Amino acid sequence: MAWDAAYLRNKVERGFDRLIYVLGADHHGYVGRLKGLAGALGFDPERVEILIYQLVQLLEHGEAKKMSKRHGDAVFLDELLDAIGVDAARWYLVSRGPDQPIEIDVDLAAERSAKNPVFYVQYAHARIAGVLRNAGDAEVSAEPPAELAAEERDLIKRLAEFPGVAAEATERRGPHAIPIYAIKVADDFHRFYHEHRVLESDTQAFRLALIRAAQLVIARALDLVGVEAPERM
Repeated sequence: MAWDAAYLRNKVERGFDRLIYVLGADHHGYVGRLKGLAGALGFDPERVEILIYQLVQLLEHGEAKKMSKRHGDAVFLDELLDAIGVDAARWYLVSRGPDQPIEIDVDLAAERSAKNPVFYVQYAHARIAGVLRNAGDAEVSAEPPAELAAEERDLIKRLAEFPGVAAEATERRGPHAIPIYAIKVADDFHRFYHEHRVLESDTQAFRLALIRAAQLVIARALDLVGVEAPERM
């Protein structure tokens, strides 16, 4: 607890109003200890907020990988990064709430296909970037046409949800809401893209503005979870 006391004091002295700890499922006993420690050091225990996350389970070839610290069976983070990459690791670790088991299918996470959610979202961003490159200096306008297609309307409504989703994720300490939302944006964009032309359409200027807005939202969502938004894939 000496180390915990020093770290808690350090967090307070750095000026944080709320001291947030992320601990594993086997550390429930630390909740009372850390709050008690804060009180003993003269700080308000209510400033200490502790999130208990479930343990991570890895799947390989459809089977759970058995891990035990006692028996020395463990997978180190650098091994996981080598297998699936930084972006996929961050995505999968953030995509579950603290009360949900975190299960990472290593084979799926390493796959470059639409079945892999992080690849799927990144591909939506890259596809938009490609269309915008091809558009060159074409006019872009936020002025909507007299009548919107259903897919355009759905995408606009989805994009408008982003500020509320981000605010609620922050308030509830639920970052998993961001990747879930990003998948929905990618779904709506891909549906729109497959149903309608953007370049050389009657509403090209508006559709360029619409997909640019979608690209910005996807990029921001990916940035919030520490994942790259590639221009090409």
